Amino acid sequence: MKKMIPLLLLAALALAACEKEPDRGELDYKFMVYTDYDTGHDFSTAHTYYLPDSILLIGNYPTAQYWKDSYAQRIIGTYADNMESLGYTRTDKRESADLGLQVSYVENTYHAIVGGSPEWWWNYSGYWNLGYWGNWGHWYYPYVVHYSFSTGAFIAEMLDLKAPQGEDEQLPVVWSSYMTGQLSGSQAFDVQQTIDGVNQSFDQSAYLAH
Repeated sequence: MKKMIPLLLLAALALAACEKEPDRGELDYKFMVYTDYDTGHDFSTAHTYYLPDSILLIGNYPTAQYWKDSYAQRIIGTYADNMESLGYTRTDKRESADLGLQVSYVENTYHAIVGGSPEWWWNYSGYWNLGYWGNWGHWYYPYVVHYSFSTGAFIAEMLDLKAPQGEDEQLPVVWSSYMTGQLSGSQAFDVQQTIDGVNQSFDQSAYLAH
Protein backbone atom coordinates (compact mmCIF):
# COMPACT_ATOMS: atom_id res chain seq x y z
CA MET A 1 0.00 0.00 0.00
CA LYS A 2 1.49 3.29 -1.07
CA LYS A 3 1.13 6.59 0.75
CA MET A 4 1.87 10.12 -0.36
CA ILE A 5 1.68 12.93 2.19
CA PRO A 6 2.71 16.56 1.59
CA LEU A 7 5.22 18.13 3.95
CA LEU A 8 6.85 21.56 3.59
CA LEU A 9 10.62 21.20 3.68
CA LEU A 10 13.18 23.95 3.21
CA ALA A 11 16.55 22.45 2.40
CA ALA A 12 19.90 23.57 1.08
CA LEU A 13 22.10 20.60 0.37
CA ALA A 14 25.83 20.29 -0.11
CA LEU A 15 26.24 19.36 -3.73
CA ALA A 16 29.12 20.03 -6.15
CA ALA A 17 30.00 17.97 -9.20
CA CYS A 18 33.72 17.55 -8.52
CA GLU A 19 33.88 16.98 -4.75
CA LYS A 20 33.35 13.97 -2.51
CA GLU A 21 31.93 16.26 0.19
CA PRO A 22 30.13 18.97 -1.76
CA ASP A 23 29.76 22.60 -0.76
CA ARG A 24 26.37 23.66 0.57
CA GLY A 25 24.12 25.47 -1.87
CA GLU A 26 20.77 27.06 -1.23
CA LEU A 27 17.75 25.15 -2.49
CA ASP A 28 14.11 25.51 -1.54
CA TYR A 29 11.79 22.53 -1.73
CA LYS A 30 8.20 21.72 -1.08
CA PHE A 31 8.39 18.01 -0.41
CA MET A 32 5.91 15.25 -0.99
CA VAL A 33 6.66 12.21 1.21
CA TYR A 34 5.87 8.98 -0.59
CA THR A 35 6.29 5.42 0.72
CA ASP A 36 5.53 1.98 -0.68
CA TYR A 37 6.38 -1.61 0.30
CA ASP A 38 6.14 -5.28 -0.55
CA THR A 39 2.84 -6.39 0.97
CA GLY A 40 3.99 -10.01 0.87
CA HIS A 41 7.18 -9.46 2.86
CA ASP A 42 7.28 -10.45 6.55
CA PHE A 43 9.29 -7.67 8.21
CA SER A 44 9.17 -9.47 11.56
CA THR A 45 11.75 -11.97 10.30
CA ALA A 46 14.44 -9.27 10.02
CA HIS A 47 16.42 -8.11 13.06
CA THR A 48 19.60 -6.43 11.82
CA TYR A 49 20.28 -3.89 9.11
CA TYR A 50 23.22 -2.20 7.46
CA LEU A 51 23.14 1.55 6.78
CA PRO A 52 26.11 3.26 5.05
CA ASP A 53 27.62 6.33 6.73
CA SER A 54 27.10 8.62 3.74
CA ILE A 55 24.42 9.67 1.27
CA LEU A 56 24.97 8.78 -2.36
CA LEU A 57 24.64 11.67 -4.82
CA ILE A 58 22.81 10.80 -8.03
CA GLY A 59 23.93 13.01 -10.88
CA ASN A 60 26.05 13.17 -14.00
CA TYR A 61 29.23 11.80 -12.42
CA PRO A 62 31.78 9.38 -13.89
CA THR A 63 32.39 7.92 -10.41
CA ALA A 64 30.42 7.68 -7.16
CA GLN A 65 30.08 10.89 -5.15
CA TYR A 66 29.02 10.95 -1.49
CA TRP A 67 27.63 13.53 0.92
CA LYS A 68 29.28 13.05 4.32
CA ASP A 69 29.23 16.33 6.28
CA SER A 70 27.45 17.06 9.57
CA TYR A 71 24.11 17.67 7.83
CA ALA A 72 24.33 14.29 6.13
CA GLN A 73 25.18 12.61 9.44
CA ARG A 74 22.13 14.12 11.13
CA ILE A 75 19.88 12.86 8.34
CA ILE A 76 21.46 9.39 8.41
CA GLY A 77 21.15 9.39 12.19
CA THR A 78 17.44 10.05 11.85
CA TYR A 79 17.03 6.95 9.70
CA ALA A 80 19.00 4.96 12.30
CA ASP A 81 16.91 6.31 15.19
CA ASN A 82 13.69 5.33 13.44
CA MET A 83 14.96 1.85 12.66
CA GLU A 84 15.99 1.38 16.29
CA SER A 85 12.57 2.51 17.49
CA LEU A 86 11.02 -0.13 15.24
CA GLY A 87 13.10 -2.87 16.85
CA TYR A 88 15.98 -3.25 14.39
CA THR A 89 19.67 -3.35 15.32
CA ARG A 90 22.23 -1.57 13.15
CA THR A 91 25.31 -3.62 12.29
CA ASP A 92 28.59 -2.74 10.61
CA LYS A 93 28.73 -6.21 9.02
CA ARG A 94 27.02 -5.79 5.68
CA GLU A 95 27.45 -9.42 4.69
CA SER A 96 25.46 -10.75 7.66
CA ALA A 97 22.73 -8.08 7.89
CA ASP A 98 19.10 -9.02 7.28
CA LEU A 99 18.30 -5.71 5.59
CA GLY A 100 20.19 -3.00 3.76
CA LEU A 101 19.10 0.63 3.89
CA GLN A 102 20.59 2.98 1.29
CA VAL A 103 19.92 6.71 1.13
CA SER A 104 20.43 8.74 -2.05
CA TYR A 105 19.98 12.37 -3.03
CA VAL A 106 19.18 13.33 -6.61
CA GLU A 107 21.45 16.27 -7.27
CA ASN A 108 21.03 16.37 -11.01
CA THR A 109 19.26 13.94 -13.30
CA TYR A 110 17.05 14.03 -16.35
CA HIS A 111 15.69 10.54 -15.83
CA ALA A 112 12.04 10.08 -14.91
CA ILE A 113 9.95 7.04 -13.99
CA VAL A 114 6.22 7.07 -14.63
CA GLY A 115 5.52 3.40 -14.01
CA GLY A 116 7.14 -0.02 -13.97
CA SER A 117 10.61 -0.82 -12.72
CA PRO A 118 13.19 1.98 -12.33
CA GLU A 119 15.69 0.25 -14.58
CA TRP A 120 17.71 3.38 -15.30
CA TRP A 121 19.75 3.09 -12.15
CA TRP A 122 20.59 -0.59 -12.28
CA ASN A 123 24.31 -0.76 -11.57
CA TYR A 124 24.55 2.99 -11.04
CA SER A 125 27.76 3.81 -9.21
CA GLY A 126 28.06 3.55 -5.43
CA TYR A 127 25.32 1.87 -3.43
CA TRP A 128 23.25 1.26 -6.57
CA ASN A 129 25.90 -1.04 -7.98
CA LEU A 130 24.60 -4.49 -7.11
CA GLY A 131 28.10 -5.68 -6.31
CA TYR A 132 28.14 -3.40 -3.29
CA TRP A 133 25.45 -5.48 -1.57
CA GLY A 134 26.26 -8.97 -2.78
CA ASN A 135 25.91 -11.30 -5.73
CA TRP A 136 22.60 -10.52 -7.39
CA GLY A 137 21.90 -10.15 -11.08
CA HIS A 138 19.00 -7.67 -10.94
CA TRP A 139 17.05 -5.27 -8.75
CA TYR A 140 13.46 -6.30 -8.03
CA TYR A 141 10.50 -4.15 -6.99
CA PRO A 142 7.48 -6.26 -5.91
CA TYR A 143 5.32 -3.16 -6.47
CA VAL A 144 4.98 -0.76 -9.39
CA VAL A 145 6.89 2.52 -9.07
CA HIS A 146 4.64 5.39 -10.11
CA TYR A 147 6.66 8.49 -9.24
CA SER A 148 9.35 10.45 -11.07
CA PHE A 149 12.90 10.97 -9.85
CA SER A 150 13.82 14.62 -10.19
CA THR A 151 16.48 17.04 -9.00
CA GLY A 152 16.15 17.72 -5.27
CA ALA A 153 14.69 14.36 -4.26
CA PHE A 154 15.66 12.06 -1.37
CA ILE A 155 15.37 8.31 -1.91
CA ALA A 156 15.65 5.57 0.72
CA GLU A 157 15.44 1.91 -0.27
CA MET A 158 15.25 -1.06 2.10
CA LEU A 159 16.74 -4.24 0.64
CA ASP A 160 16.15 -7.87 1.61
CA LEU A 161 19.73 -9.07 1.98
CA LYS A 162 18.58 -12.58 2.88
CA ALA A 163 17.18 -13.15 -0.60
CA PRO A 164 18.90 -15.99 -2.52
CA GLN A 165 22.00 -14.78 -4.32
CA GLY A 166 23.29 -15.63 -7.78
CA GLU A 167 23.66 -14.08 -11.21
CA ASP A 168 20.10 -15.11 -12.08
CA GLU A 169 18.64 -13.96 -8.75
CA GLN A 170 16.97 -10.64 -7.88
CA LEU A 171 17.62 -8.32 -4.94
CA PRO A 172 14.18 -7.27 -3.63
CA VAL A 173 13.48 -3.69 -2.55
CA VAL A 174 10.91 -4.33 0.19
CA TRP A 175 10.31 -0.69 1.21
CA SER A 176 10.99 2.64 -0.41
CA SER A 177 10.69 6.22 0.74
CA TYR A 178 10.74 9.12 -1.67
CA MET A 179 10.69 12.83 -0.87
CA THR A 180 10.51 15.16 -3.83
CA GLY A 181 10.16 18.89 -4.25
CA GLN A 182 10.24 21.76 -6.69
CA LEU A 183 13.18 24.13 -6.84
CA SER A 184 11.60 27.52 -6.21
CA GLY A 185 14.15 29.92 -4.81
CA SER A 186 16.91 30.42 -2.25
CA GLN A 187 16.46 29.90 1.48
CA ALA A 188 18.72 29.17 4.42
CA PHE A 189 19.40 25.48 5.01
CA ASP A 190 16.96 23.90 7.45
CA VAL A 191 18.10 20.37 8.20
CA GLN A 192 15.32 19.96 10.76
CA GLN A 193 12.72 20.16 8.00
CA THR A 194 14.49 17.37 6.14
CA ILE A 195 14.60 15.31 9.33
CA ASP A 196 10.86 15.89 9.74
CA GLY A 197 10.38 14.41 6.28
CA VAL A 198 12.39 11.31 7.18
CA ASN A 199 10.35 10.90 10.36
CA GLN A 200 7.15 11.27 8.36
CA SER A 201 8.21 8.47 6.01
CA PHE A 202 8.46 6.12 8.98
CA ASP A 203 5.29 7.45 10.65
CA GLN A 204 3.31 6.39 7.60
CA SER A 205 5.03 2.96 7.49
CA ALA A 206 3.81 1.30 10.69
CA TYR A 207 4.04 -2.15 9.01
CA LEU A 208 7.84 -1.99 9.44
CA ALA A 209 7.55 -2.45 13.21
CA HIS A 210 8.19 -5.82 14.82
